[in-house]
Amino acid sequence: MEQGKFEPTEEGSAQGSVVSPMLANIYMHHVLTLWFKLVVQREMQGECFLVNFADDFVAGFQYKSEAERYYKELKERMEKFGLELESSKSRLIEFGRFAEQNRRARGECKPETFDFLGFTFYCSKTRKGGFVPKVQTSRKKFELKVRAYKNWIYDNRNLPMREIIKELNVKLIGHYRYYGVTWNFRKITTFLHRVQQFLFKAMNRRGCRRAYTWNGFVEMLKYYPLAKPKTYYCLY
Repeated sequence: MEQGKFEPTEEGSAQGSVVSPMLANIYMHHVLTLWFKLVVQREMQGECFLVNFADDFVAGFQYKSEAERYYKELKERMEKFGLELESSKSRLIEFGRFAEQNRRARGECKPETFDFLGFTFYCSKTRKGGFVPKVQTSRKKFELKVRAYKNWIYDNRNLPMREIIKELNVKLIGHYRYYGVTWNFRKITTFLHRVQQFLFKAMNRRGCRRAYTWNGFVEMLKYYPLAKPKTYYCLY
């Protein structure tokens, strides 16, 4: 689409198309995954790994020098295929079981975090003091999702309450099934509370209809309950 007019093209794929991630996976499998497995891993002295989905990926290295080497060679590899790294989303960070200890020794703050597939990964500890990487919904994705739900609620506020709740529950369950992982229960609960607040405000802006008090709204939710948060995946 250009200036509201459809223009057929023989190159690329439509933005947001379901086939885009599939094509990206196929292309990146050769450019990135096979190269990492057949070349990078064999040349590194320490442990290393790669996790990728479409054009998003995270690479981990035991040694800083090897991470820096990979970062340099990755840029060259991408250029070879007419690609380039998004500088605002690509960086080297110290992460892992020794990150906090090493940074403290250098007088630096706590370890950095990174975002991947809608989650923020951060260094933490178990109850026994051992290292464990934890996740929570990334702030950016959280706010984007909240805004999308808010817009949907206000656009559909004049529908019967039964239909509104039914559609919201489908959306909420989908949200929980993706973000309902170990250590993220508080975040998905906060998400539900934000949705409830938007729904309450929207119900009180339905023209001349009778407004809800908060207590009345809570009572209404007993008859038309919103789906409750649930942890679907235990990561450890």
